[in-house]
Formats: sequence, structure tokens, C-alpha cells
Amino acid sequence: MAHSDSLNQDLNQLATEVSRHPRGSLKRQQLLNKLISQMQKSKKIWLGGDIIPEYYEDALQKTWFWFCKNIHKYDASQANVMTWFNAYLKFRILDIHREIADDNNSRVHNSEDDELNFKDPVDNIAAPDKPQPILEETLEWIEAQGSELSRLHVRSSPHINCQELFKHKLPPNEKTWRELAEKFGKRESTLNHFYNHKCLPCLLAFGRAQGYIDT
Repeated sequence: MAHSDSLNQDLNQLATEVSRHPRGSLKRQQLLNKLISQMQKSKKIWLGGDIIPEYYEDALQKTWFWFCKNIHKYDASQANVMTWFNAYLKFRILDIHREIADDNNSRVHNSEDDELNFKDPVDNIAAPDKPQPILEETLEWIEAQGSELSRLHVRSSPHINCQELFKHKLPPNEKTWRELAEKFGKRESTLNHFYNHKCLPCLLAFGRAQGYIDT
């Protein structure tokens, strides 16, 4: 634990130092290269679980591009730089997942009985030991927007709404679609379809508004 804390502190300090130098400067680029190298060697970058490698690599590449472009926005008082990086990576995978869902939906009829049968990357996001700042803000948003999120519900099932699903699909209490299907008495595909087309857009919009995802 002490080694991990020391590593996080070193990475945080280096990230802060990078932002102190003007864009385009040799010193900034040298420090940024050093930071990226140390982050890659740290083994702290989220590996994506069972997500298809091509999707993960695409999300990781976009995350590195965002990271280099927005390093000046990093605030060590809010989160460790690895937490900041991994939070964006996970939001980016959710974004890609939504695009996949939209693409799949274009090939089938848009109804409750559609069998989409694709794996939700959220199922593979490991819960942290305790909520991190970004997750805490997201959970607070889910509570604060409860009345609005509750209005978005599965047809004829107001108890299966976006607020309820967010509570079950995000850390620290995330459940698989199979578990939720048993809990609510609905098909996995029905819940998956509703979540991706009604709930995820709200979550991603929140992520963009907070600066977790590029607009």
C-alpha cells in the first residue's frame, strides 16, 4: 500500500509539473513523455476486463489523446492522476458501447422483444475499494436528478427506470444483466436495450457536462 501511495504521489506531482510549462515547449513534452511512460509501467491503467480488444484499444487511444490535450485541467486535490485517467477511459468505453448498441439496433426491429445479445462493458468495470471523486459526483447526480431519471422507465414498468438501473449498474453495487433480469422479471435484452437507448445518453451527457468526456 505504501508503495502504491508513493507511486500515486509521484505521478500526481509529475502531472502537475507538466501543466506548469507552456504548450509546445520542449520541457513540457519531455515531462509529458516521462509521465506517459511511468503511467504505462505502473500497471495501474484499467485493462478493460473481457471487453473486445479492438474496442478497448480504440478507447485507450482516444483517452491518451484526451489526456495529452487536457493535462492542464488536472487537479491533484481532486483525484489521483490514474483515477482521473481511468475514469475517462471507462466513460469512453461506455460511449463506444452506445455506438455499438445503436449500430446493432439499426439491424433489428426496435421493440421490447428484440434480442440484442451483446455484452455490456459496465459489467466488467471493477468496483474501487471506495468511491472516487468522479464516481461520488456521478452518484450524487443520480440522487439529485431522481425525479427526472425516474420518468424514463421501461414500458408499463415505472419501477424499472434509469435512476434504479444506474444504482445497480455503477460501482459499488453493480450487478450483471442476468441478475437484474431475475430481480425485475424482464428479459436481459429488454433491460439492456432500454439502458443503452434511454439511460446511457443521460449518463454520457452528464459526463460531458462535467468535463469527463470531450464534447
